[in-house]
Order: sequence, then structure tokens, then C-alpha cells
Amino acid sequence: AALATDASDRLQKVAHYLQNIQLPPAKIPVGYNFALVICGLTIKGMTLEEEGRIPDAIVSYDNVSVLVQANLNERTDELNNWAEHALYRASMLKLRQGDQLAAIRSFRTYHNLAVQWPSNFRLQRRTTIYRYFAGALSNSLMSHGANGNGASAVADDQAQFYPDSLRGELVQVHAYWEDALYAVCSFPTADKKNWHVLVMIEQIVEDWKVIGPGNNADKRVLVETIYRASQKTFESPRILRFLFFALVDFGQYDEAVLALKAYLELAEINSKVKAAGDNDEVLSHEQRIKQDIESERDIATVMVEGSRLYGKELGKPIESFDCAERAVAKIQKNLQNEDAQELLYNAYNYQGIAHALLASQAHEPEKRPALYAKAVEAYQKAIEVCPEAFEAHYYLALQFSETREVPKAIAAVKDSLNLNSAHIPSWHLLVLLLSSQKEYEPALNVCSVGLKESEWDLPSTDGFSASQLDGEDYLALRITQAALHDQIHGPESALESQEALFIIYTKIFGPEPSSLGDSLYDIQNIRRRDQSDIEQGSTIVGRPRAGSILSVRSRSGVSDLGQSIGGSNSSTLDIPKQNYASSVTSIGSSGSKWRNKPIPPAATAAAAAAAAGTSVGKSLQNIPATVQRSTGRDVLRTARANKVLVTLWLMSASVFRRLDRMEEALKAIEEAERVDASNPEVWYQLGLLYAAQGDPDTASVSFCKALALAPHHTACLTRVGRAYLEAGSLEMAESMLETTTKSEGWSSAEAWYYLGKVFEASDRLSRAKECFWYALDLEQSRPIRDFADALPRFLV
Repeated sequence: AALATDASDRLQKVAHYLQNIQLPPAKIPVGYNFALVICGLTIKGMTLEEEGRIPDAIVSYDNVSVLVQANLNERTDELNNWAEHALYRASMLKLRQGDQLAAIRSFRTYHNLAVQWPSNFRLQRRTTIYRYFAGALSNSLMSHGANGNGASAVADDQAQFYPDSLRGELVQVHAYWEDALYAVCSFPTADKKNWHVLVMIEQIVEDWKVIGPGNNADKRVLVETIYRASQKTFESPRILRFLFFALVDFGQYDEAVLALKAYLELAEINSKVKAAGDNDEVLSHEQRIKQDIESERDIATVMVEGSRLYGKELGKPIESFDCAERAVAKIQKNLQNEDAQELLYNAYNYQGIAHALLASQAHEPEKRPALYAKAVEAYQKAIEVCPEAFEAHYYLALQFSETREVPKAIAAVKDSLNLNSAHIPSWHLLVLLLSSQKEYEPALNVCSVGLKESEWDLPSTDGFSASQLDGEDYLALRITQAALHDQIHGPESALESQEALFIIYTKIFGPEPSSLGDSLYDIQNIRRRDQSDIEQGSTIVGRPRAGSILSVRSRSGVSDLGQSIGGSNSSTLDIPKQNYASSVTSIGSSGSKWRNKPIPPAATAAAAAAAAGTSVGKSLQNIPATVQRSTGRDVLRTARANKVLVTLWLMSASVFRRLDRMEEALKAIEEAERVDASNPEVWYQLGLLYAAQGDPDTASVSFCKALALAPHHTACLTRVGRAYLEAGSLEMAESMLETTTKSEGWSSAEAWYYLGKVFEASDRLSRAKECFWYALDLEQSRPIRDFADALPRFLV
């Protein structure tokens, strides 16, 4: 009572009352007297704190902690009130004093005792504790990352301070924080911001960066967490930004696009409001969070990532260019005084890629040169911004390669390799450029050097120590190496590497380790609280309350939102069923007796890699609680896997065909069809096979199937135009070939050559001469494999 007054001598009165009382007493009482002892120790700590004697106050509060943990059977409302206050003050004082590990121990004690308190007891203060608890754990984890290596403890030898333990504890704190906060907050009114929710989501997202990349289950839970936060806020741009990045990371690209559009609309509205109001540049980061105000840098970052999403993942160059252009304008206007070089660098690169994609898809030849020129200009601007970054040099080299400016391309790719000698696509591009100059032996030597630079396929690795994209780049270079062997030593030598290519394929496109296992956030794995946990003050434990977020997770592993969000439990592959009415063997009868021919072991494993991935995933996990739809990333990964496997089978078919082993060639094409019957290359190779067997009618049927699947397939259009030419249908041949050379087949030497033959047959000799010369130039600069098919357009 004396402490609660405003009297100037209140501290002296409290000290006078407590001076004759032994705290803690020699013999600990029970019942109400025990609550009085806890009350006295707490008041003593408060008095010492008021006097500025912080270490002594902490000692008094710690005595409360020790007594309460030693007498867990004592439970009264009065005891809970004083004990909670002492534990709360002890935790916050230790944190303020900078003793982070001691604060973490007090936070743990607070939580382990809080699970015994009534479910609605001081939830507001619990949210504060969990907020600072999460921050302390995150700081400990970051300090470990800076000073240690995964095998040692952060600051001492206690198991609960190992990084893995801290990661698990941190995600549990997130869940309890969310549970407590949502129990005390409601949907805001029009003039309010639920800033507590915004602070929590900010902390969770930042902690996610510290915890490191998780599996798909972790990423899905993070998405659900942000979705739940959106239900406690109203049109928050910060929540939408976090949601966008989380959905992109999870691979749910369709929902990410919706979040991106909503964010940019809100950002535009807020920018107009800002322009009409006061300047908010003086706001601190914490003020921006609480007021839900986005910085210009935040908006530009989202625009740049949106450009990458549209271009790389969705193949929409127009939308990609729009985002990149808006990002460049915003950076140049509002971020001149900030360190925004990386943002501007990426924006210029994505601008260039968008122009290059538009040029490659252009059907109007007069537009193509201007688009290519804009792409080159954008890459050059990127190099000016960050001359030491290798990516822009690679993009520039690739652009020069596509326009057959080989000397410029070689110079640019050498710059890229000087900056990053381990970059496999740059080595691959150099190999293709040398092959375009018909320097096949030097190209093969450079290929060997590039493969040695890669650590992806070292015997000591399992293929997963590097990223899957690194593995795909490695396999692409190995395929080019096989093509060079074929060119130099003949098709027999190409067969020797086929088995190895299929083995590498199974390593790359097997089940991803990151897709297997439970989420760190799976609260069903939280240990049940027992006596030893409380006594030792070890990591947090507890039992979720009925109806809480935690109890929902503990029943199903995911929240109910997961059913609406979707997402895959794994990134394993499924070989698609045949989706084309006719099969390879239905076109010609010669393959029917070969349907049961044995397949080489490695090729069999490759063809079954997807199915194997699914079965492995099921063997390592229990039956999922809910059926989750595949993410956009899973779909794209499956498409890439199928395309590569088809390429391998068709390479084998091409070699067998040129060796006049037609039945084996047909069998390889059948296997390609089983992987992806909608791939036009399957039907094109089948047409070549029948043409080589002297069956032009059946070959024509195959070419028509390929064109039905890909109306602008350059090689097929050229073959059909050639067939019209040989049949004497000059008008049809001219129409077909001229359309091809004006659109995506502008770089096809064969198409220009046969168009010249058409002009020659119709006595237009000057036009024919132009076509022949152009065909010769293209042939003299044609690489062993097409640049667009062999190399990645995006590096990130």
C-alpha cells in the first residue's frame, strides 16, 4: 500500500516495513503465507528497482522464480498475480541490462509457468513477453551465425543454446505469441491500425530469414500465418508485401500475382496521399511499422521481384517489363540518396530480359531489331551500375549470341567468367560460341574446363549440396559435351555418354530433400510439460488450449487456411499420363513388335524418377492430413524434368537413326512419348525417322501432329515447306517458309535456304541470292545446340 501512494517518502516506508522480515525465509510456508512471501519478495524487488539498484532487484525477482518453481503445487490467484509481476520484471530488466542469455532463461521460466495460469490471465503482458522473447532468441541465433559454425553452442555448453534448439524454440514462440495476441485483439476500426499485429508479423518474417530456408511445410505455415494476420488488419500494404514474398518463396505464383497487384494498387494510393500531405522521411523504422507506412525502397523492391516473377516463372514479358520500368522510375526519382545499386541493377537486367523475350516472340520482323537494341542498352546500363557483378555480362553475351554477334558475345562472356569463374552457364555459353565458329575441338576442351569448375557432381556430394538449378546447368553442359563428341568423333562415341546422362538426371530430378519431413512449426512436436522442465528452466514447453491456433495446428499439422491456400507437401514429380489421342506406335506399324524391348537400367531409372520421388516421399512421411494441390514451382519443376528427359531420349533416337538402327530409334521415341506426348519434338523426331526410312506420307502425319501442338515450330515448318517445294507447290512453299523466316524462325539457316530455292525455282534470282547469302551467314554462326534451348534466360 505504501508503494502505491504518491508520497515522497514511500520508498523509505516500504524499506522500513520490509527490514525486519527475512526474505526469503529459512522455512518456506505453505498456502496463503507462501503467497505473502512471494508478495514481499516482489515488492522488495520493486522497491530496489525504484531506488536504481537494478542488480539487487533482479536477485529479489529471481528468488521469486526459484521459490515458485520449487512449489508448483501452490496455486492461488494472489500467488499468480505477484509471481507474474516478478517474472515479467526480471525478464525485462535482464534484457535492458544487456544480459541476453539470462533474459532468455527468464523468458523460458515465465512461459513454462504461464501454461499453468488461467487461459485469459494477463494475455496482453504475455504478448509483450513473447515479442521480446522472440527478439532475444533471434539475436542469439544471429550472433551464433556470425561467431560459430553449427556444431558449437552459442555462448555456453548447454544444449538449449545450440542453434538447432534455438530455431525450434523460436518458431514455437512465434506460435504462442500469435495465439496470445489474437486472443486480445479484434478487427480494427477504420481509423485504427492493429500495430501489435504488424509488429509481430514483421518480427516473424525477419526471424524467418535468420532461421534459414525450410522445407515446403515450413513455407506453407508461414504463408498461413501471414494470411491470418491479414484477417486482423485492413488493407495493410505491409502484410501484402510479406504475403507476396512468402507466396513467391513457397512457389504459389498465381496467388503471388494477386498479392502483387493488390500491393501495387495500395502503394499507388498511398503515394498520392503522401504527395498531398506531409513528408514522412523523418519516421523511424518502428514508426513506419506501427503506422503501416511503406518506404519507397519497399515498393521498389516489390516491383523488382514482381518483374522477376512475371518474366522467369510465368513467362509474361510485357508485365515483367512494366514492373521493371516502374521500379527504375521510382528508384531514379526517390532513392537517389540511398544505396539502391542492387535494386537498380536487377531492374535494368529484368528490363533487358523482357525486351529479349519480346524480340524472340515477335512475328513482325521490323520490331525485332529495336527490341534487341533496347535489351542490349538495358544490360549495358546494369553493367554501369554494378560493373563487378557477373550476371549482366552473361545476359549481354547471351543477347549478342542470339543476334549472332559472336565476337562481342565472346568478349562479354569472358568478362563474366573473369568475375565468376565457377559460373557454369557462362562456360556453357562460351562453348556454344566456339562451336558456332566451327571450333569444335577447342569447344570440347573448354567444356571439360567448365565441368571441372562445377562442384555439383563431385563424388563426395549427393547432388543436393548445391542447388538443383546448379545441377540442371551441369546436366545441360554435359548434354552439349555429348553433342560435341558426336560432331567430332561420330554418333558411336555419343552413345558412350548416354548412360551417364540418365544417371545424372535421376540425381537432379529425384525428390527434393527440402520437400520431405515435418515443419519446424508443427506444434504437435512440442514436448509435453513435465516437472523437470520447470525446475531446470529449459526450453519452452506447453499444451495448446482448445480452440486456439496451436490446437488447430496440433491436430492437423496445418491450419484450416491451408485447404484454401493449397500447396504441395513435396516437390516430387509425377510423370503425366499420355494426353494425346494417338501414340507413336499408332502412326507406323514397325514399332509394335518393339514395345516390350528391355530398356537400359539407367534410362529406366530416369524414366521412373518422378514416380520414385513420390514413393520416397510417402515412405518418409505419414499419410498427409489434407490433400494439397501442387504449387506453381512444383508444376514448373515437373515441366523442366519432363523436357530434359525427353531431350535425352530424343538424343538417343537421333544417334540410333544416324547409325541406321531404326528399331532402337523408334523405341527411344516411344519412351519420350511416355514422358510427354504433348512435346512437339517427339513428333518431329518421329517424322525424321519415317523420312529416313523412305516413308514420306507417315512422316508428314508426324510433322502435322507436331505443328498441331506448336504452330510456330521452326524445324517442322521448314520440313513442310521443303516438302511443298519438292512436290512443285511453289506458292504453298513460299507462304510457309516466308512466314517462318519472318517470325520465330528468322535465325534458321534451313528455312532461308529453302526459301531461296523457292525463289530460284520461280526465277527471282536476286531474292534467291539474298536468301542464300543470309542462310550461309546463319549456318557459319550456328552453334552445336540452340542458345535458347541450352542456356538459362534467368540466373535467379
